[in-house]
Amino acid sequence: MMDGSTHRIKVESDKSGEKSGFYVAHLDGHPAGYFKNNRTGIEIRWKAKGYSLTDEQKSELIAQAAIKQQNRKTEQHAQQIKVADAIQQLLTIAPAADSEHPYLKEKHARPGDLRIVPQNVHDLPTDSIIKIGQNWQEVRLLREENPDNIVLTAGDLLLAVQDINGQIWSVQTIQPSGAKLFAAGSKKENNFHVAGNAGQGLDAAINKLPAIVIAEGYATADTLSQGLNYPVIAAFDSGNLPKVAQDLHHKYPHKPIVIAGDDDHHLESTLGKNPGKEKALEAASLVDGVAVFPVFAPSERDSKKLNDFNDLANKSALGIEAVKRQVGSVVEKISQQAKQDSLLKLQVPIEPERQEIKQKRALVR
Repeated sequence: MMDGSTHRIKVESDKSGEKSGFYVAHLDGHPAGYFKNNRTGIEIRWKAKGYSLTDEQKSELIAQAAIKQQNRKTEQHAQQIKVADAIQQLLTIAPAADSEHPYLKEKHARPGDLRIVPQNVHDLPTDSIIKIGQNWQEVRLLREENPDNIVLTAGDLLLAVQDINGQIWSVQTIQPSGAKLFAAGSKKENNFHVAGNAGQGLDAAINKLPAIVIAEGYATADTLSQGLNYPVIAAFDSGNLPKVAQDLHHKYPHKPIVIAGDDDHHLESTLGKNPGKEKALEAASLVDGVAVFPVFAPSERDSKKLNDFNDLANKSALGIEAVKRQVGSVVEKISQQAKQDSLLKLQVPIEPERQEIKQKRALVR
């Protein structure tokens, strides 16, 4: 559909119900489009090639395209605010999650401040754009009947998606099967969830940390939080790692950053690349940080198909102690280096200062 709007689509490795890719295509004057796979970070841009235009025609098309692009951005932002308002209303009435949710039990993850999609919308305003179905058949029907609404499945986990200022823009839902989705029409890029935060604000949490640790999914971030005993950031996917890392680095420039990446070795044979590693390394390089990846016992990685720190804690013979050891040692090293760098900056050079005083005395004489 080439209507200038964002459309989510399934990509390779998506589970049932997941849509980790999106595209935008335009037919205004000069057909063009953009596609991104949030799992791999791969981006594709294209534009149609046609007949030659005069400079006047080109200028007119560029002006028209700029106006339409600005209008689309304005409409998109207005929609994102509308969705954010509805999400915040939902989170105020959604019951707290508990450790018995199938996904949390399988991943040995804590419920933290997660919520559960309620059974109905009775406690939401009558004009709410949120609809709730009891099963996938009902959800599919509701989506067909209400294409402009947010349709959720009762009982799914709800993860609040916030920005650097604490503003909630979306939710990620997680089904018992592990399938993950974001609220339709919401803003996800640059946003994140804080695992193990114990209800404190972002500033309060970050200021106590020896280093900011960022992972991809919630279960991995919570595993790291359990092992390190402090909050860890979940950026949701590898494509979002660089954006989240840069935002956090900009707000907390004196805090070192560790990217606890996924090792997507299983995708190398099909995609010819390892998006988890590549994006983690990219994120680390952008913020002068360090990337660390799980190291499993010999032959475990391939035989058991393990790739992240949650796997290391729960499916490897090495267990949670390996998480503490592998990531904790990196955090210790980078935080000590940051302290040393900070002390060096505070030291005042003695000799240049004395030389300046002597010069001033000479001038007075």
